[in-house]
Amino acid sequence: MSPRLADALRVSPQQIDPLSWITRPWVALSFASLTLVYGLVATLVTWNGSPAPWFDLAAAVVMTGACVYVQIATRPLRPTFGPRRAAIPVLLGVAGLGLSTLANIGSEVGVHNWWAPVGLGLLIATCGPYSTLPQITSYGFVLAVATGFAAWAAFVGRDDPWTGLATILIACSSVVVATVATGVFSFGVAIRTQALLGRVGIPVAEDDALREAAARRAELTTLARLGSRVAPFLASVADAGEVTAEDRALAGQLARRLRSDLVSQANRSWLDSLAVDGRIYVVDPDNRADSMNAAQRAALRGLLLAVMDDPATDNGSLFIELRGQPDGSTAVAMSIDIDLPEGRRVMMIAPYYLALKTTVKEISWDPVRDLLRFRVPPGKRW
Repeated sequence: MSPRLADALRVSPQQIDPLSWITRPWVALSFASLTLVYGLVATLVTWNGSPAPWFDLAAAVVMTGACVYVQIATRPLRPTFGPRRAAIPVLLGVAGLGLSTLANIGSEVGVHNWWAPVGLGLLIATCGPYSTLPQITSYGFVLAVATGFAAWAAFVGRDDPWTGLATILIACSSVVVATVATGVFSFGVAIRTQALLGRVGIPVAEDDALREAAARRAELTTLARLGSRVAPFLASVADAGEVTAEDRALAGQLARRLRSDLVSQANRSWLDSLAVDGRIYVVDPDNRADSMNAAQRAALRGLLLAVMDDPATDNGSLFIELRGQPDGSTAVAMSIDIDLPEGRRVMMIAPYYLALKTTVKEISWDPVRDLLRFRVPPGKRW
């Protein structure tokens, strides 16, 4: 198996491309509403054919609650929606299936009109944007097996025209189809976005050249500024032909000022240099920005410059903080307070977000607070 395929199996659509999910808060709720409406309508239509239709109503509510739980568990800044968190909605789905099975034992409803497997299929689709292909397959397998046993208990042995195996296959078909469709969707999004990520970013060699050129320009600017202070004083001393007490005092003041400027320049990180015009507020007491490599700097610098160049950005509206962690990594939080509609703001951030995602860890974007977070792994300081 190629590395790209292996990587695509380990990430969900939401993990690899979260910024594209502009309607993400409504995905799970939409499926929850569809599950509730479908369950209620199907129960009312078959009400007279079931000896205990109230169990089907309870099943609709439980399966709807499973979808709502997925919505809550996948909100911004929540931990990854992995198998441990998915176990709750899967168990709720099985519980709803059990209630619907009780409603259909001894009923006149045919297995082809049984709504519960369709509800489980909607639950699998709800988990799809936040789950990897292996995870979706495992959820589908568990729910399909449970559906098979439920169909055997409620429908096999009737005077239906189907055999017992056919009855179980009919019941499980909705779950299987939903699993296959959701898995194809998840894997397709992951592998296509990986291909896009592979083409994003500035080559390291090119960024090294840009960084060196910027450093040389900064040095020349500093030397010119220092020279503009010292040159007139030296010229005046040369013209006078002697050094007075006032000249010595002024020379001491200039020396202390030059030393302070040189120390400040030496201690200033590349990120501090971007903040000299006051449009970015940087909190980096340990100069952790210098621990970022060329690719990380290129992506972050591009994002900062893009935001600063936008007319909707006010002075001081960008805040970025870097803090060292016990394991040697650097936690970065960036607040982007910019007066743009959500769609335009996402489109502006997305290319740099994708570039950062290839070089940093645990990156996340909170659209409610306009907060970008990621962690720079420990490594060589530049």
